[in-house]
Amino acid sequence: MNIGIDGNEANTKVRVGVGQYAYNLLNSLSQQSNQDHYYIFLKNQPSSDLPPENDHWHYIVFGPKPLWTKFALPIKLLFLTRKIDIFYSPSHYSPLFSLIPTIPTIHDIGYLKSNSQFTKKDLYQLTHWTETSIRHATHIVAVSEFTKKELINTYQIPPQKISVIYNGVITPQRLSSFTSKKILNKFRIKFPYFLSVGTLKPNKNYPFLIEAFANFLKQNSAEDQKFQLVIAGKKGWLFDEIAIVVKKHNLESKVIFTDYISEKEKWSLYQNAISLIIPSTYEGFGIPAIESQKMLTPVIASNIPSLKEVLADSAMYIDPQNIKTATLAFKKILNKNTRNLLVKKGIVQSQKFTWQTSAKNLNSLFHQIIKHKNV
Repeated sequence: MNIGIDGNEANTKVRVGVGQYAYNLLNSLSQQSNQDHYYIFLKNQPSSDLPPENDHWHYIVFGPKPLWTKFALPIKLLFLTRKIDIFYSPSHYSPLFSLIPTIPTIHDIGYLKSNSQFTKKDLYQLTHWTETSIRHATHIVAVSEFTKKELINTYQIPPQKISVIYNGVITPQRLSSFTSKKILNKFRIKFPYFLSVGTLKPNKNYPFLIEAFANFLKQNSAEDQKFQLVIAGKKGWLFDEIAIVVKKHNLESKVIFTDYISEKEKWSLYQNAISLIIPSTYEGFGIPAIESQKMLTPVIASNIPSLKEVLADSAMYIDPQNIKTATLAFKKILNKNTRNLLVKKGIVQSQKFTWQTSAKNLNSLFHQIIKHKNV
């Protein structure tokens, strides 16, 4: 079988979100031991860390680059000399028109609920391009049952047209104390600290988190004032509002904003944190939770459907609308027995999510769709 894939999200220097998803999935698909041929379509030459070409893994690079997905790609597919049996997109966007069966990946539809965090141009593209991809798709991949249900309810899609394939998470090596100390010093982070990871945008609920942290500090002794809260992620649409909350509580030395962090820096922050805290009001999956568990760091998470689906009983849950629950969670997670129990459960839960499993399930889906088409 000849499988076409839009590889552009993976072919960037700085990979976040969908870029990380696409990159890890491509690497794992390239390691599948089968006789399929993968054709990776790009608008730029492949970066050196993408899988090398071989008898079963090929790159097709072409332009023009503007509106590549909507025009250059479908025209290329239309006149391609080799037959492509199925075309997969790791993002929401599929070719505008295609005689080849298409499969987009829908990570979430949070932009329909929090559209104020996007520019008009980006919101239009997300809304209309995603819906076009969904309507024209032969099949759809959703990253969670929660996202699948949202697609069914929002777009009235038959359930059998959507397959849930969970994200994977790599298992990195733990870093040396010397390397970790160097990274923490870079960001002026001191032990002990709580951690939250994610771009600073409304659904991440960071003003709520900082208010809860301020309450936690006020309710504890002078000895407990040593704690810091580290928020690791690119500064986005909500930073001014967050800064106001920090200033109101005089927490400039207690709340650390790292802005964008490298992969090594991210794993070091997980490794040394007391706990990861995800106070989000909306998530499609919640990769940082599983990353944290793989680094043996317990998780405090919002009791929203997607996080409860992914984490089951391996996390401590809070109400993202009730600051008291988050304040109490800061205190509860300091208990050694509580932490040890969550770490043990996290080890078991995080083993369910690997990119090898994701790639295997995706490859099986490709075969099922082509088999059904040819019947």
